Amino acid sequence: MALLSTHLPVYMLCGLAAGLIAGMFGVGGGIIVVPALLFLFHLDGVDPSVVMQLAVGTSLATIVITNISATWAHHQRDGVNWRLARLYLAGTLIGAWIGSQLAAVMSGTMLIVLFGLFEIAVGIKMVRARPQHSGAQRIPDPVTPALGIVIGTISSLFGIGGGTLSVPSLTLLSGLPMRQAVGTSSAIGVPLALIGAIGFVHAGWHHPALPEGTLGFFHPLAFVGIVIGTLFTTRLGVRLAHVLDPILLKKGFGIFLVIVGIKLALR
Repeated sequence: MALLSTHLPVYMLCGLAAGLIAGMFGVGGGIIVVPALLFLFHLDGVDPSVVMQLAVGTSLATIVITNISATWAHHQRDGVNWRLARLYLAGTLIGAWIGSQLAAVMSGTMLIVLFGLFEIAVGIKMVRARPQHSGAQRIPDPVTPALGIVIGTISSLFGIGGGTLSVPSLTLLSGLPMRQAVGTSSAIGVPLALIGAIGFVHAGWHHPALPEGTLGFFHPLAFVGIVIGTLFTTRLGVRLAHVLDPILLKKGFGIFLVIVGIKLALR
């Protein structure tokens, strides 16, 4: 109960930010949620050997709910290409399970450093953002599941929804316009995050270093707080994605990610 009274409002604030970002950019929200949970779990004295895995597993669970909301909102605006989403499905499911099992056996410190470097790379990409133009599909359908494995593995490993990788893939390789790529990315992220979260629960089940109240590498209270927050802002983010030019927002968010990534990588 002490944890409930102390951290639930903070978890909800994380959810507000994550929902807005997920709706606008199709990146799932884990880019924000994982560092926030890492900080809060550290304050709670969670064992350093499992703190990153717990943050990643919990982040993936929240992304399931966030992306369902975002996908439905995009679908109502004809913003989801369901044919491509189905083509990515098998690969992302396989990759999500692989990523969760890899994270479970990796050093927590190494995983934090790798996540920091990943955030720096994503931040630089967003700072250098340019308008993306759609074109004819460039990759054959049989290649798409293999690409999904790569996206699923990396996304599950770092607790993100996959949009960081799938949005560029859908725009540059599959020729989707940006707004439809964001919606399709949200749809791809739902099963990806679900399988990844289940994998983290399985991998951490009865782990002796985990605190009480967790289910494997999954923190139910943090999940509830973040999900409550995302329900208020995800649809707002979707509306903004369909109204605003996201380039300037991406640049500002990219600078933020670079700063956070540097701090994590240099821990």
